[in-house]
Amino acid sequence: MSLERPRPRGGYVLLVRSGDSFEIVRVTRRELVIGREAGCDVVVDDESISRRHARLQFGPTITVLDLESRNGTFIAGRRLALNERAELHVHESLSVGAIQIFIEPAPARKHSTVRSTSSPRETVIVRDPKMVQLYAVLDVVAASPLRVIVLGETGVGKEVFARTLHAKSGRASRPFLALNCAALAESTLEGELFGYEKGAFTGATQTKPGLLEAADGGTVFLDEIGEIPLSTQVKLLRVLESGEVMRLGSLAPRTIDVRIVSATNRDLRARVAEGHFRSDLYFRLNGTTMTLPPLRARVVDIVPLAQVFAGAMAASLGRPAPTFEPAAIAALETYAWPGNARELKNVVERAVVMRQSGSICVEDLELEGQFEPTRTSSREIGPRATSSDLWDELELIERKRITDALAATGGNQSAAAKQLGIARATLIKRIAAFGLARPKKR
Repeated sequence: MSLERPRPRGGYVLLVRSGDSFEIVRVTRRELVIGREAGCDVVVDDESISRRHARLQFGPTITVLDLESRNGTFIAGRRLALNERAELHVHESLSVGAIQIFIEPAPARKHSTVRSTSSPRETVIVRDPKMVQLYAVLDVVAASPLRVIVLGETGVGKEVFARTLHAKSGRASRPFLALNCAALAESTLEGELFGYEKGAFTGATQTKPGLLEAADGGTVFLDEIGEIPLSTQVKLLRVLESGEVMRLGSLAPRTIDVRIVSATNRDLRARVAEGHFRSDLYFRLNGTTMTLPPLRARVVDIVPLAQVFAGAMAASLGRPAPTFEPAAIAALETYAWPGNARELKNVVERAVVMRQSGSICVEDLELEGQFEPTRTSSREIGPRATSSDLWDELELIERKRITDALAATGGNQSAAAKQLGIARATLIKRIAAFGLARPKKR
């Protein structure tokens, strides 16, 4: 895709989406022709695009003219007639063939491709080219009212991404509230989302506003959105369509203004095809979809993330930030990280706690398949030889986390491993090491 760039006129950018890929095109003239032909202002190399597909004009209003395209030009789902000129509003979806385009206000120019953005809860490291592109798109999308679906494996950082989007939006001063939809039973989930009145059901001893109501003016992050029961999907759809929420047991709706950012590691389109997810809700939630690559696909981010995690844990213990030995760095960069950034954080924090002084070595990392730690290994000689109390305390904590995760997931080892941010094989080994009863298959 290419764009002629005469003297900048500014004001808008085009967010061009093809599948899971995005490109940001800054508007530098009053008129742009979109098409496959090399002479077009915006050249889109896609078979669904005609040689000269559509013309955008920027004046007091933004207008779109279809140029007798083969596969059509659509505004908010409506196909324009041949040579029809129509007005297009900022944030409104424009489709040319199979390509989706949004027109957004231009964000401030960024001169760095490396970002480290801190908040009280997390740090964002962006060095991998794919992540740099995604965060550039995030800058544009954050300023819009678009609802966003964030896709990616468990532990890849979907909530961190959502929090960053909220922090860069006009809603940043209002609440950001998150809910894991897979962690709650249907009745509990509805109470958390919509709230309830006193006496609405047994145990409702007082009135409670729901998450959607409490986040009024802000952002609600719904993780594992694909696991919401169909009956709850209907109620959520009604909220999105009307902008009103009805507490359980109430007769009067309450008007709310929230932005929904949802996330899943499932294929929602497949869930729709299987009848497990409503297509109308999917299209309501899917203003745009952004896919985060797994940690193993962005190796350049691994060591900087590990250093941030190590520094934060060391600071909490009142110690200087440790360094990583070359072999440890190599192990970090070659490990597959099935639990993604969440697993990396757990591994590094454990290593910092156990390595009370000196650099972190490969054995400290205890990576699955690379080193099997034993309580009698030679690496306990030295500073660790006097740390048995710390070992015992950590084992108690680890045992409790495992039993809590198994209890929360009904004994489902795969789900418990995901919750803990470790591989399933690692969980099974730790269950055996602690002498815990293996959960029965259901």
